[in-house]
Amino acid sequence: MKKKILFCSFIFCFFSLFASDYDLPNVDSRYIGTYIPVDYENHIKREKNIYGAYPMGYPNHHDVLFLGRNKCYADAHFHDGYAIKINEFKNYRFVTNDAGTFCIDDKGNSYHQISNELNEKGYGYNDYYEYVMNLLFDFVKDMNTVEIDGDILKLDGESYRVNLDWNFFDTKNVVLWLFLEDKGWYAIVKNGVNGELHESYRGEYRELYAKPEVIKTFPLMFLKTDKNLTYYSDLPKDQYRYLRNLIYARHGYIFKSADLNEYFSKFNWYKPNPNFSEDLLTNEEKDCIEYILKKENGK
Repeated sequence: MKKKILFCSFIFCFFSLFASDYDLPNVDSRYIGTYIPVDYENHIKREKNIYGAYPMGYPNHHDVLFLGRNKCYADAHFHDGYAIKINEFKNYRFVTNDAGTFCIDDKGNSYHQISNELNEKGYGYNDYYEYVMNLLFDFVKDMNTVEIDGDILKLDGESYRVNLDWNFFDTKNVVLWLFLEDKGWYAIVKNGVNGELHESYRGEYRELYAKPEVIKTFPLMFLKTDKNLTYYSDLPKDQYRYLRNLIYARHGYIFKSADLNEYFSKFNWYKPNPNFSEDLLTNEEKDCIEYILKKENGK
């Protein structure tokens, strides 16, 4: 009986000592929440691609940080998360400025706070997924046929579960892997500013590959929504027509072409204006239209 008590006491002391390595002193409530690596965030904004943000092998930074009152979790590639030890976390710094709140880890990597809330387990996966999805689809999310809800992407009424982990999938030319219940895996591929939905198949060495056939195309899915007009210099020729007419659509131009009228009507922001005139266009918009027309004509 004594041996059993001594053994149990040893186990309790061992795990107490082990746990204390990860139990942080009370964290300032301003810094509690979910953080995304700044270089990952900037890559998505710039390239409209998720998997391409990671170099070959493991990145120097954590994939995501979940900071609670007494624990800081880092999930490396979403399948081997662990808590950060006190002796590592004590070298973390926090900075707040006009751009938001940032955490700088012990290696000098910066993370942007994207949520100041935690669920009961201390993880903000829904906040993380939703934030990343809104970065990726900051333009197409305004379509009435596209909806983002945590780790679910709804395309034309189908609800796909999103996968942000690149370890077990082929990611060449693939922006995002999606899973549809009872039907399997699908891939969103970026083709210029258009998005293409592909089915998948099992490869010889990798779990999944995107089939070459396109199931559906989503024009302007990966358009960059900078305040200034973006002069794309290298796109598939058929996409310049969408870009040129996008400028008119933003002013409510009512299209005579049925395909353009049908397409832009899918966007919540499109408001037909029967009083449209060329006078509504700015000089910059007119210059952009002229530039795109030259590209359409192969000049």
